[in-house]
Amino acid sequence: MNFTALDFETANTHRTSICAVGMAIVENGKIVKTVSKLIKPIPDFYSYWNMQVHGISPEMTKDAPYFIDVWNELKEYVDSTTLVAHNAAFDVGVLRSVLSAHEVSYPKTDYFCSCSVSRKVFKEIENHKLSTVCRHMNVPLNHHEAESDAIGAAHIIIKAGERLGVNSIEELMLALKMKLKVF
Repeated sequence: MNFTALDFETANTHRTSICAVGMAIVENGKIVKTVSKLIKPIPDFYSYWNMQVHGISPEMTKDAPYFIDVWNELKEYVDSTTLVAHNAAFDVGVLRSVLSAHEVSYPKTDYFCSCSVSRKVFKEIENHKLSTVCRHMNVPLNHHEAESDAIGAAHIIIKAGERLGVNSIEELMLALKMKLKVF
């Protein structure tokens, strides 16, 4: 299985307000690299509620790069691969919003949701929040820390593949009667 798991944290209700990005790059069913970056949000203000969720403050990102300044570095892990995120609609929406705001073309990729996969594969769990699924699988998680959340989502897909005896995203989608979404 080859894919990139992705997670964003935002500073406020604006989808462009990325303050952290995390990635877990998976090759042949193993996490081979992770990425963790603090980002200066646009617009640059923090909602009390968002800070309560992820613990990132304005002081932590005051000297951080803007997302667009690190996009070329991150794009290599996104372009021409499959993305996965837990509650993918949020993370894909954030990425679309920030790229649109900078008038940058979208990457050539498709994506799917690890939460949707967990609902179909791990039916024995009481809910399918990232923290619950990771606890069920004994995967350590520092919830709402972007890199840790991306690693957690990656493990969900890896373990789902193991449980179903599949070796690729295509086989996983076929087994679950799911379709990849086009970015």
